[in-house]
Amino acid sequence: MQGVAAVLLLPLPQAFAAGTESGTESSPANSKGRVLILGATGRIGRFIAETIYEAGYQVRGVTRNVARAKSRFSGDYEWVQADVRDPRTLVGPMSDVDYVVSSIRSSEWVGAYSPEMVDYHGMRNLVEAAKAAQVKHFVLISTATSGPQVDQTKNPAKNYVRHFKTKGEAVVREGGLSHTIIAPGRVPEEPGGKTGFILLARKDYYVSQITAGDIALVTLDALTNPAARGKAFAMRNEPGVPLGAWRDQYADMPDK
Repeated sequence: MQGVAAVLLLPLPQAFAAGTESGTESSPANSKGRVLILGATGRIGRFIAETIYEAGYQVRGVTRNVARAKSRFSGDYEWVQADVRDPRTLVGPMSDVDYVVSSIRSSEWVGAYSPEMVDYHGMRNLVEAAKAAQVKHFVLISTATSGPQVDQTKNPAKNYVRHFKTKGEAVVREGGLSHTIIAPGRVPEEPGGKTGFILLARKDYYVSQITAGDIALVTLDALTNPAARGKAFAMRNEPGVPLGAWRDQYADMPDK
């Protein structure tokens, strides 16, 4: 399960290796920019981190527990410790960041990491930090069954998780950030680019699947594609659809 932790898949830059404060190193001249990824240890986030890194971006990830992250991933990586529930911890990680991708989700249904504390209050803190850092674009990975297409206050499942995720989406939409909201349904942990898929409004969504790798492909595209700005949509693998056909569907997608 994805939690509020995220991990970076990037060699440690000199500023961190020398023990200086995190978040002060500028993106290298040959980089397309720096992307802050929250949730990169999750089953979707790890595909996103790998895809964005391979595309030539610098990737910075966030973890609440550096030691635990190091035990799961070998090699020299950049690690930035933060917790979306505490806005003070987000200031440093946001330094010199061009884009933000969040695939965080609550890790428990009640308590300190409940949907209300993470998916709503945590998202509010994250959006405020991204605004202060003047990031170029914010991509939120939500869920196909969340969103304002239905009255989520009437769905108490898992401590109203869909309600609080929907409130978190509203924070993103109304926060003044350039943004894209991607809302997958069932997600096999498989590479993308092998089977066609489509974008669809969540009001048209029905139970289906989209690979984690294909979500990563759309996330990468959304960073810089003007057609993805202000759009919110679900995704579904569709074997009969040509690869890449989804790129022409942004115009038909709603804003929430």
